[in-house]
Amino acid sequence: MSHNNHGTQKGDGSLNVGVGDFRGANINVGGSEKQAFTQEQMSITRHPTLGGRSIKSGSLNAFGIVTGIASLIGLYLTLFSAFPQPKYASWSTLFLFSLAIAITMFIISATLKRRKFEPFLFRKYYLEADTQGGLYLNSFTATCPWCSSKMNLRNVGPKNGPRDDLFICERNPKQHTILLDPTVLSDIDEQ
Repeated sequence: MSHNNHGTQKGDGSLNVGVGDFRGANINVGGSEKQAFTQEQMSITRHPTLGGRSIKSGSLNAFGIVTGIASLIGLYLTLFSAFPQPKYASWSTLFLFSLAIAITMFIISATLKRRKFEPFLFRKYYLEADTQGGLYLNSFTATCPWCSSKMNLRNVGPKNGPRDDLFICERNPKQHTILLDPTVLSDIDEQ
């Protein structure tokens, strides 16, 4: 028995259900297309933290490598050495902590060379790379195009799933959200 689609799927936005067979049909009720806004329409503002200072990507990478090597040497000397260890201090924990910092710095530097925009602290601050290799820590706000309230940029989504960078309205956070495309942001001018 064939189940051909005999229903209409186009029109003035209404849905007409009659004798037709809608199996396998794609039905669009209402507008599913999101409205796009420009950076100027939303008045997107970049708020630099740390006084607007930048860190060079190469310096961060070198710091990560030097700290990593030093922490590995220190860890080796504390675990496999005849040096007396302090009774209450744990040097191995200190060296493991510095190794974790080194790996984090190295990964941040490598990631920002490719992407130029990454969520960082508490999913409300973002690391950005400028055209000269400087790294900045910024937060972002905008003006809601629907109600003129303040919007904050947040990295939201499921804990272990894909996350999105959304501008979320303070007045109506459930309905007034806008997905950010970081490629439309203006470049950071190096000072």
